[in-house]
This record gives sequence, structure tokens and C-alpha cells, in this order.
Amino acid sequence: MTKLILIRHGMPDEGHPLRPHDPPLNEVGKNQAAQLADRLANEGVGRIVSSPQMRAQDTASPLAQRLDLAIETIDFLAEVDLYTDRYRSPETIRKENPGRWEEFQISPARFFGRDDDEFRDGVLRGFAAILADPKQSTIAVFSHGMPIKTVLLHILGLTTAVKFTIGHCSVTRVTGESIDALRIESVNETLISPRAS
Repeated sequence: MTKLILIRHGMPDEGHPLRPHDPPLNEVGKNQAAQLADRLANEGVGRIVSSPQMRAQDTASPLAQRLDLAIETIDFLAEVDLYTDRYRSPETIRKENPGRWEEFQISPARFFGRDDDEFRDGVLRGFAAILADPKQSTIAVFSHGMPIKTVLLHILGLTTAVKFTIGHCSVTRVTGESIDALRIESVNETLISPRAS
């Protein structure tokens, strides 16, 4: 049985002057990633995969260093905002575009000019590829809110968006041998304090 530990990235540095499109973690996010590595270090993780986006890679890095594992990058784990010129948190989107907030909630992919089906199919292909050749029984997958929600909706057999939150650096656990045989073990475990220290 393959165990996937799905981790949403830590808090990014929104408005980063050099990488506004793909920001690294801010100080809170770095602290979250370090605490997460402490919590997951003894869970038998044998493989680490990540979205190509810097906020996910930065979140994976402390655990990878702690376990002396390479970070494998899978493009299909990226967030819907992959090709935008500026990262915006949902809170910023709501503040800057109050008239489009409902549209964003219904379809973040369409909000960013992407096709819902294409995004969903890509995410599921990425997870299917991980499960087709797992290499290890416990895999940490560092991704984003929408890819994690996409997998959960697939497992639940839902095709329309459900409004729920996946917190920064939270953990969602699923188990199974294939993309169509996954079972949800937990959702949005908050393992750490959001404060920087």
C-alpha cells in the first residue's frame, strides 16, 4: 500500500521584488517548512516529489536535507497560477478583485485563463505517474491548494468545486495503489504554528 503525504507549501513571500511570479517562502514559511521537516522526519518517507514552483521546492528542502533525499520535480503538481506574472494569495485576489471573487471560488483555473478539464487531467496524470512507479511505500508530495483539492475531489467522485481550505504547510494523507483506488486518511492536518520564531 502506497502512502502519499500531501503537503501544501509554506507561506510565500508575496510581492517578492526579484521573483514576483514565483516567489520563495517568506520568514514565516521558512519556519513552517523547518517545523514540518521535524514532524515528518520519522514517518518513513523514502521519496520526495514537488511542484516546480519555488514555494513548494523551498518547503520540501528541509525534509529532503534531513533525510538526505533528492527532490524529484513533477510539473503536473504545479498550481493554477504557474504561468502568471505575479503570485497573488487568495486573500489578495479577494481584496483586489471583489467583483470576481465568486468566479475565482468556482474555478481558479478559469480565473487564471486555464481550462478546468486540462488542469484537472494534468494533476491526476501527475499523481497517477507517482503511483504507477512509487519506488517507496511512503512519499511526501509538496504541492499547492488546488492540486491537493483536485485529488481529493477525484477520490470523492465529485466534479464540481467544493469550498474548503488547505492551509499553508498542512498535511493531507491518502493511501492506495492507483489514482482510482485512493482512500483519504486525513485532510488539512495543521502540524505547526503559523507564527515565525
